[in-house]
Amino acid sequence: MEVALFESEIREDNKIVSAWLLYYPERRKEYWRRREEIIHNSAPLYNSVPGGKNKIGDPTGRKGQKLADLQETERWLELVEEVERRLSWKMQVFLNLRREYRHARGRQGWTAAVQWRFSHEVAERLGKRPEDTWVESRNTFTRWWDRIVEYTVRLAAKNGLLC
Repeated sequence: MEVALFESEIREDNKIVSAWLLYYPERRKEYWRRREEIIHNSAPLYNSVPGGKNKIGDPTGRKGQKLADLQETERWLELVEEVERRLSWKMQVFLNLRREYRHARGRQGWTAAVQWRFSHEVAERLGKRPEDTWVESRNTFTRWWDRIVEYTVRLAAKNGLLC
C-alpha cells in the first residue's frame, strides 16, 4: 500500500512540474500582468472587513500581501528558467517544440510533430539537411521529456516547491 501511495505522489509531482514546464510562457505573462496590476492599482479595496480575520487594513499592506502571494509563482518561474539555462541547446529546442505541441492528441500525439520539426530546426542551426539530423525513434522524445521532468522535479524538491 505504501508503494502505491508513493507512486501516486510521484505522478502528482510529475504532473505539477510538467504543467510548469509546458505552460511557462503563459504563466510568466500572467504573473507579470498580475504583478503590474497590483502595483499600479491605487484604488482602495473595499472587500476587507474591518477587524476581519487575516485582513490587512491599509491599501499598501494589501498590495504587499498580494505581491507576497505571487512569490511562489515567481519561485516556480525562476526554477523553470534555471532548468532551461542548464539544458543543452538541442534540449532547449526540444522543450520549446514540446510546449508548442502540448495540446496535440491522437494516435501520434505530440511526438510525431516534434520529431519532424526537431530535425528541421537542428538541421537549420547546424547547416545540414533534416535527413542528417533525423531522430528515428519517437520513444527518444518521450525519454527526453521524462528526463527533463525528472530533473525539474528534483530541483523543485530541493527548492521546497513540492510538499
